[in-house]
Amino acid sequence: MKRLLLLVLGCLMILACGKQEEIKEKKNNNKSEGKTYKIGITQIVTHPSLDMVKEGFKKAFEEAGMKADFDETNAEGSIPNANLIANKFKSDKKDLILGIATPSAQALANSITDIPILFSAVTDPVSAKILNKNVTGTSDKLDNVGEQLDLLIKLKPETKKIGVLYNPSEQNSLVQVKEIQEKAKERNLTVELQGITSFNEVAQATKILLGKTDALYLPTDNLVVSAVKLIVSEGISAKKPVISSERSSVDQGALFTMGLNYFDLGKRTGEMAIEILKGKPASEIPFETSKKTTLFLNEKTAQAIGIDIKNPVLEGAEIVK
Repeated sequence: MKRLLLLVLGCLMILACGKQEEIKEKKNNNKSEGKTYKIGITQIVTHPSLDMVKEGFKKAFEEAGMKADFDETNAEGSIPNANLIANKFKSDKKDLILGIATPSAQALANSITDIPILFSAVTDPVSAKILNKNVTGTSDKLDNVGEQLDLLIKLKPETKKIGVLYNPSEQNSLVQVKEIQEKAKERNLTVELQGITSFNEVAQATKILLGKTDALYLPTDNLVVSAVKLIVSEGISAKKPVISSERSSVDQGALFTMGLNYFDLGKRTGEMAIEILKGKPASEIPFETSKKTTLFLNEKTAQAIGIDIKNPVLEGAEIVK
């Protein structure tokens, strides 16, 4: 009888706890209904992929029926501007902040500890040192450098040396450069590095690099992707492939990439933000890395540098015209 009584009491306690959690969840959901949240969005530079992240993030709020006042800012490639934006959002006491790309996310994480921060389009949040208790988000890191180099070799078997343009002051790029060097070495390819620190250096640096190499491999470096039209133009003139790490560069003339959908990446970040606004701590939401990729190929560039788009190794590619 005593055991039966204890069992009944235990069941009642479990039911009571479950009911309390249900009530708490309903309260949090009711709080979010009707409220207009103050959301800060800071983006390091204007670029199609980063713009798609922002649109995807906002789409998540629209689909969830969450009202938000989006304060959208752009640092225009300036780290000091990114820091100023972060400080302004802190003083504005935003409900939540999104940092798009590594420099903007770093500026937020370095100065704000009492507001939830989401990041997106950050290659390596660990080495960027942004994973504080109030910070989570989505990474655009893809473990496909080896696959990209393998495809390049199949398309251009004479390739022995690749050039890499990057900004040495961007942590995101340093991580990628190291990986490119490792994967190239495994395939007996030599890597020639060329650092740039401003847009004005791009044209000359690209010409120098193309003169020394058989192809270019572009990391998702914010300075590099902002100048991709100029870079691919030089590559086409030299009849040499320019391989990119994200899809929008292929739209602008890079030969190919095995890339991800940045709109979807931003949308997933928005879904995480909504979870936080409904009461879930950022510390309980691990950052995520997208695994889904698509091979994108620029048809005009392929024709211009003598690549046959009917080559069997390109089967299934999404052709960009």
